[in-house]
Amino acid sequence: MNSERQKREQEIERLVQGASFSREAGVAFQEELRKTASAIFEEETRKLQKAEPVERPRRSVNPATAGLWLVVLGVAGFVFSMPGLGGVLLVCGIAAIGWDTVPKLFTKKRGSVKSFRASSRNDSS
Repeated sequence: MNSERQKREQEIERLVQGASFSREAGVAFQEELRKTASAIFEEETRKLQKAEPVERPRRSVNPATAGLWLVVLGVAGFVFSMPGLGGVLLVCGIAAIGWDTVPKLFTKKRGSVKSFRASSRNDSS
């Protein structure tokens, strides 16, 4: 990796020295310098993208947390004499908590049944 960097640095130094020798070819030199710098930049960008995988953004609020907040807001609605709004928020909060927890309960049971079936097949052989 150091040898590649050294090669790039030598190329840049060669281009800079070439500029001091020939002032008439300023435009051509600048174009060549731009192309070289662009190629080096693109290559470094590709290496960084390969080396550092992109992290997916994590979901900040799961349904159980949202449900808990809705339950709290529903209780606050009852306290502040808004029973209609408080009741709706309570029901929505309980539904959100159930929506998050009920599928987890069924997937755990299925997994244990599958593992039980697999182990009973191995025992009978």
